[in-house]
Amino acid sequence: MEANRGLPAGEDDRILDAEGLAQKCVFHACSVLYLLRSTRLPEIGANFFDPASVNVLGRAALEAFLVFHYIFVMPSSESEKDLRYFSWVLADLLVKQSFPVQSPEGKKILERERLHIRSLKEKLQANPYFQNLTSKQQKRLLNEGVWRLQSWTSIALSAGLNRTHADAFYRYLCSYAHAGSVSVVQLRQAQTAEGQRSLFAATMGVVMIVMAYMVKAYCAVFPRSQAALQKDQSGALLVDQWVQIGATSLDEVSIDWEEIDS
Repeated sequence: MEANRGLPAGEDDRILDAEGLAQKCVFHACSVLYLLRSTRLPEIGANFFDPASVNVLGRAALEAFLVFHYIFVMPSSESEKDLRYFSWVLADLLVKQSFPVQSPEGKKILERERLHIRSLKEKLQANPYFQNLTSKQQKRLLNEGVWRLQSWTSIALSAGLNRTHADAFYRYLCSYAHAGSVSVVQLRQAQTAEGQRSLFAATMGVVMIVMAYMVKAYCAVFPRSQAALQKDQSGALLVDQWVQIGATSLDEVSIDWEEIDS
């Protein structure tokens, strides 16, 4: 990211937002690394591993990468790229309009954002890619804040992730984010530190895969970063290795279960 210091932001904030998504992904991964050392609260004498937070952060890191890929890497034309970026920004602005704001400053902010919403809608309606969408899709983008035209699984597969990570493992992480019963049962049954750590062992693999894919995607958008990565041969090799791991189906991996069980 530092390789892009001084890069012009452009006519809108999309360059800054692209970097913000990458930072979000990195920060989640760093927090996961921090939690691996256990959570300590000496004030109440608590010291434990927190697999639930690790899994929630793992999902957040994965989604940050998928959004980056969907908006900035996947589009095949400038009009499609504009549509994805504008609809992504519009979605949360529409949600904010329903916030119960009371302060004068807060009301001024919402008023400015209403003007921004109007501008974004005009840009979308004039967009050639938008004009080729169905009327239902257009309505959802403009008025309902539905900015994704594809599922998370579809986006992950297009990014090159194997189906296990793109679908099954993502849904597992969602259980932790949404307080699903599986997450509760697993936490209840993990009474030892070893048991607690086992609940995020696979998630750590996902986080490393996500970081590698994020580096690749970021470098695809920012040529300066690509040049910086190429200078770090060992780092570039490590990224390539984890990208390959993320793309490899578990069916293609040979595992000696007897050795593991012993």
